[in-house]
Amino acid sequence: MISKYEFGQLIEKLEKAVKFYKETNYKFNENKIYLSNGKTLEFMFKPQNIPHLLGIDVAYLRKINLLKANKPFDMLEELIERYDIIYKKIESGQIYYYNIFSPYIEKKISSFVTVLKCNIENTFFVSEYVLHRTYLNGQQNNYGCQYYIAFKEKSKLIFLGLKKQDDDYYYSPSSIICAFDDATKENILEALIKNQRIMLINCINIKNIGISNYLKNNKKLNLLQELVVLANKYDGHLIVYNDFIHTLKKLLNLVNQECITKNFISQLTLAINNEDKIDMLAFFDESSQELVQAYNILIQKLKQINEKDELIRLKQELLESQQQIKSQLKINTKKLNNN
Repeated sequence: MISKYEFGQLIEKLEKAVKFYKETNYKFNENKIYLSNGKTLEFMFKPQNIPHLLGIDVAYLRKINLLKANKPFDMLEELIERYDIIYKKIESGQIYYYNIFSPYIEKKISSFVTVLKCNIENTFFVSEYVLHRTYLNGQQNNYGCQYYIAFKEKSKLIFLGLKKQDDDYYYSPSSIICAFDDATKENILEALIKNQRIMLINCINIKNIGISNYLKNNKKLNLLQELVVLANKYDGHLIVYNDFIHTLKKLLNLVNQECITKNFISQLTLAINNEDKIDMLAFFDESSQELVQAYNILIQKLKQINEKDELIRLKQELLESQQQIKSQLKINTKKLNNN
């Protein structure tokens, strides 16, 4: 049986977790995640789901009618506030500790902040959990969510379950912590992955505060390499076709851009050699158009300078001719006078 001191320590940890949830903006976060199969999921950490995420069985508390509160989050706060009374009931055998508290409550509390933050940096993959695929595995449907987000935290895996509410909107009723012995961890991974579809998270958008976190390409490559091994080991299906299409479009765009760039360089080289202007073509990108515009202005100025230089040269020739004519006239006049 849990000692009063241990129970007090547990309640203190619960209190800190609840305080973190209440005093930060995570309870208002509308998380929107973009998956590598093109699917988009939206979810929010609602107060009524927090007790279960922390390992508290609200249904049992309501059944024994021990608390005055009726709403799940209020019941959690009242449980923390009246923990002495709860412990006395446990100590006297009137209620059983594990009817209220999950056997993994310590792990759930320690992983609560990781789950709540839902940061792109520690997400691993998302597994779509479809009922009929579990029967194909010869397994029973032990998990009640449609999607599970896997987080990596040091040596353990944390799975956040997402259950469909309507359309593409989900809520998070539970979490699974893979921090047990290796055999248990293997069993959970197999149950959640075998014959199921596995996706990467490309981006997490926190709608209400306007922050988007994108998965960097170097990390994406590392994760893909890990997931290929994981999918092969547990007969999962790694789905990244949306990423593949996006990458293919980028490659095609680069090829097209390379052709345009080569054409642009050829025209620019020819124009420079001939000192001609370049026609402003619509398929030039913005930076190329700016360069063409600057070049055409330069050529125009050079032509104006050249024209001015030509006029100065002609004027000089005229003046020289005038001087020659004057000189010749003087010579001719002198000869006439001598005669």
